[in-house]
Amino acid sequence: MSILAIIEVAIGMIFAWLVMSLAGMYIQELIVSKLTWRSTMLQESINNLLSDPALSRQFYDHPLIKALHSGQNGSNLPSYIPSTQFSMALLDIIRNTPKEAALIQRTLYDLQGDVEHLTGNKKLLAQHQLDKALALTRKAIATDGGPEMTRAMLDEVKKQIRKLSTDFPVLQQIIENKFLAFASQKKQIDILLTNMEAMGNGSQAQTSASEFRTGLAVLSVTTPNLKQAIDALINEIEEISADAEDSLHKMRVNIETWFNNSMDRLSGWYKRRAQTLAFLIGLTLALLMNVDSLQLATQLWRDPTIRSALTAQAEALVNQNPDTFPTPDAGQLLALQIQISQLNVPVGWVGTPLPTDENGAVLVGDGSSKLCTTDPKSSVELFGIHFVDQCYPIINTPQFNDITGWLLKFVGLLITGIAAAQGAPFWFDILKNVVNVRSAGASPSSGAKG
Repeated sequence: MSILAIIEVAIGMIFAWLVMSLAGMYIQELIVSKLTWRSTMLQESINNLLSDPALSRQFYDHPLIKALHSGQNGSNLPSYIPSTQFSMALLDIIRNTPKEAALIQRTLYDLQGDVEHLTGNKKLLAQHQLDKALALTRKAIATDGGPEMTRAMLDEVKKQIRKLSTDFPVLQQIIENKFLAFASQKKQIDILLTNMEAMGNGSQAQTSASEFRTGLAVLSVTTPNLKQAIDALINEIEEISADAEDSLHKMRVNIETWFNNSMDRLSGWYKRRAQTLAFLIGLTLALLMNVDSLQLATQLWRDPTIRSALTAQAEALVNQNPDTFPTPDAGQLLALQIQISQLNVPVGWVGTPLPTDENGAVLVGDGSSKLCTTDPKSSVELFGIHFVDQCYPIINTPQFNDITGWLLKFVGLLITGIAAAQGAPFWFDILKNVVNVRSAGASPSSGAKG
C-alpha cells in the first residue's frame, strides 16, 4: 500500500506541475509573440553578422527574405530564416555591390534610420517617398535593359531624393552628408575596379563566382568588417579557375555554416531568456493561485480520495495522448484547471465568502458563531478578512505570525515555480513513465491486501 501511495502521490504532483507548465507555456507564448522576441533577436544577430545596419535593412528587403515576412503588407519580420536563403541573399547582395544602383540603395537604407526618428505624419510621408526611391533602385539593380535604362532609373531616384530633401528641411543636411560620403565611396570603388581590370581580373568572362569576387573586393570600401569576415570564411578556397562553380558552391556552404553557428548561439541565448521568463511566469502563477508543492504533497499523502481522483485524471490524459504531447487551447486548459479545483485540492488563498452579522461574526453549522479576524487567538475565531458584511476565509496558509509556516510556504511556492519552468513536455514524458509503472504494478485492491 505504501509503495502504491508513493507512486500515486508522485503522479498527482507531476500532474499538477504539468497543468501549471501548460498554463505557463500558454502565457509565455502570448508574451513572446507580443514582444516579437524571436524575430527581434534574429534581427539583432543578423545585424551583428553583417556589421552594418544599412546592409541589414538591405538584406531584409531582399526578395528572398521579404518572402518570409508575415502580417499585413509584410510588416512582421521573420522569426526564422533558412541558411540557404541567407547565403543566397547575401551572395546576391555582394555580387551586386559594385553597381552604382546598389551603392545608392545602401545609402538610402542608411537614410531610413534617420527617417524613423521623425514623428507623426512627417515620418509617414517621408517613409513613403523613401520607399518609392528604394523601389526604383531595386529595379535598376535587377534590370536587363542596358545602361541607358539603368541611368534613366537612377536619374529618377536622384530626383526623388532631391524632392525628399526639399519637402523635409530637417533631413536636408543629413541627405547632403550621406551623399557626399556616397560620392567619396563611388570614387574609391571606380578606382578599385579600374585597377582590378588593369591587372587582368576584369578581362575574363563574368561568371557568378567572379562577380562575387569583385563584389567582395568592393566591400573593402563599403563594409570592411563584413569583407574581413567573408575572407576568413573562404580563405581555404582556391582562386577562381576552370572549376569556378564548385568554388562558388564552397563559398555558399561556408557562409551557411557561419550562419548556422550563429543561429546555434542565438538559440542558446533565446532558451536562457525563455527559461528565465518561464520561471517568473511559473512563480507568479504559483503565488496568484497559491499552489504550494509541499502542502499539496502532504494533502495527497493524507487524503486517498484526492490522490485517486488526480491519478485518474492523469491516466485519462495519458491515455488520450499516448504518443504525442497534448497542446490544449485556452478553453481546454481552463476546463482542466476547473476539474482540478473541483477535487478539493488545496490551492487558492481565499475560500467561499460567508455572511457575517453586525459584529463581524460568522454563523457556523452547530448554531454557534466565529469572529472573522486576521489574527485569530482561539478556536472560536475564524482566520479571514471581514469586508462589507462578508467574511473571506483565508485558506491553505499559516497564520500571519507563523514565521516557520510562511518560510515553508515560500519554499513550496518556489518549488512550484521551478517545476512549472521545466515545461509541459518534460513533465508529460515523466508522467507517462510513472503512469506506466503504476499500471504494470499491483492494482489498488491487490495492494491493499498486501
